[in-house]
Amino acid sequence: MVKKVVVFSAVKNHDVIKKVINKLKSMKEFNLKLHDPTKDYFCLSEMPQFIKNADKIIVKVRNECSIDLLHFAKIYKIQTLHDIDAILTCKNKIALDYALRKAFKNHEENLEKFLIPNSWNQSLSDVNKFKEWALKKLPIVIKSHYQHDKYNRFNFLVQEINEVDKFCEKYKEFLFYDLYVQEFIECDGIERKIYVIGDKVFGIKRENPIYKYLREKPENIDVSLIEREEFKITKEIYNLSRILSNELNLKIFGFDLVRPIDKDKFYLIDLNDFPSFRGIPNIENELINYLKNYALNP
Repeated sequence: MVKKVVVFSAVKNHDVIKKVINKLKSMKEFNLKLHDPTKDYFCLSEMPQFIKNADKIIVKVRNECSIDLLHFAKIYKIQTLHDIDAILTCKNKIALDYALRKAFKNHEENLEKFLIPNSWNQSLSDVNKFKEWALKKLPIVIKSHYQHDKYNRFNFLVQEINEVDKFCEKYKEFLFYDLYVQEFIECDGIERKIYVIGDKVFGIKRENPIYKYLREKPENIDVSLIEREEFKITKEIYNLSRILSNELNLKIFGFDLVRPIDKDKFYLIDLNDFPSFRGIPNIENELINYLKNYALNP
């Protein structure tokens, strides 16, 4: 019997992904082909044979090359773990916001414990106009419109209107691009990160990076160095993960929750496809099992 060809496109220096790839490479049940979106680019008139012949493609999105590969798969009807429409929704914070609000509206009777912050799409091309608009909405968090490019991704807290000038100085190139602006939720200072692999859900909590900034005022924060610990997933959080999986057509994803100081509820402040899974012991085993089953099943 001819083995299935499975293409795995991901940056291989990621700790968890490296372990997953090494294990999948040793499996004899399918033929694994590797693609690095930061190194392996294409001649568009003659795509690599291993991609054209792929039965399935797994993509951990890193950049536009990742997106290009998913477009190719859609055009040539190659099955992918996440389809291009789901990924484009996650990539664009405005589109993702629309999708999340629709999901909450569709399931409001089951999501009474969860909220979504107020948010806006805005521009800083006219700084004075932006300040006039923002003054009545402070504090706010300015976020990059797109979230898959780690070199152009930011969260910037504005508590006082003069801090808009600091943003303009630090991120000059973004004065000509649309921005995603989110209401800042005053919370207990803890960020709860939920990781989903198929029907399994895991949780870790860490100090919210914004609160770390407010306390210590560092020049930069390496979020990978913030201590994390596991926490038990409640029935409500599990149900939320199932709803998001179905509504957004995602099998592997993560989302962030914060608890406001004045409500016994959680705000969902972010979501991303195929997250880092940092802080979950032996999470690579769960990923390996899920991706192996995905590769072998119709």
